[in-house]
Amino acid sequence: MKYPVKLTVLFLALCIGATLAATVFVMLTYDLSILVAGSDVRFFSADFFFRALFDIVPFVCVLSLMVLALYIIRHPARRLPLYLTYAGLCLLTWAVFLPLDIMGAFAYEAEPYEAPVAEDLSSGYFREYAGNVYFYSRTFRTSQKDRAVYGEGALIDLTGLRGKAGELYTFSTAATVRPANGYTDTIFANATVMPPVVRKPVNAYKVLQKAARASWSSGLISWIAFASIGLALFSVIFIRNVNSWRFLNASVVMTSSLLVFTINAMIYSHKILSDISLACADFFLSLDYYLPDLLSGVARIREPLALFVNIGFAVFYFVLGLVCKKINSSKENITFFAEEDEA
Repeated sequence: MKYPVKLTVLFLALCIGATLAATVFVMLTYDLSILVAGSDVRFFSADFFFRALFDIVPFVCVLSLMVLALYIIRHPARRLPLYLTYAGLCLLTWAVFLPLDIMGAFAYEAEPYEAPVAEDLSSGYFREYAGNVYFYSRTFRTSQKDRAVYGEGALIDLTGLRGKAGELYTFSTAATVRPANGYTDTIFANATVMPPVVRKPVNAYKVLQKAARASWSSGLISWIAFASIGLALFSVIFIRNVNSWRFLNASVVMTSSLLVFTINAMIYSHKILSDISLACADFFLSLDYYLPDLLSGVARIREPLALFVNIGFAVFYFVLGLVCKKINSSKENITFFAEEDEA
């Protein structure tokens, strides 16, 4: 029983430690969204902390399961306890941790802490916006009730916005520039632009997070259908021994998990097989007339195609694991649930 306990403790430690670290990091990125050059820096905000916490918990839990799979590759044990323990942790994640996170997010959004308010844009700084450079010698409001902030200063026209590119223009009253990505100050907005290699996974995660909350709101059956992602991610444990080279096994596990994540994100964002996805949704909707009230939630499954794809992933990875195990152990006559050799 030592190995199951070790896996469980490691998983919980990863979840707790990574959640705290990631929450603080995300909270600081939220702080940057309202930070203005020259203003006092706020390191802690209760509102940003809880929003970051509810945003990051699903990511940390699923990532911890992947790390645990890599740990299993490096520290193998008897297969039956290994599979049962890993399955239990996956079930704990998708049946307890993630629903609690969603319910907590909904409860917090109903009565949130007071969000910190961004200060007015400061003067005395050069700010790049839409290819041009703005310098405000003074910023002001026309009245106390006016939400817009105005400024006077100079514009270095690099794009030909007001005439000839490269000219310098002055203005006495003009609305201050504000980025479209939610930031208050373009200085921090431009400094925190994510490269595509980071932005695309983050956007995909947001798509799945939004789909998870919508599925939970639609009922238990709809949530179970969404949680089929967890079944597909669990099944990668069966292909952890495709080769005697552990680095290759770890690469296969990570690539397979990322494939599940990517395909589901594309399905829920309607960037793949949209016609087939629509046909599946129409088919499930037509079942509503024939199903008993207990199963009426089947008709409200948001993306039936994702359910079929995830079940397909699970079956494929399980069969592939059996085939690889048969090939690798044919000369040694090792059964499927035997103890693995440890280096």
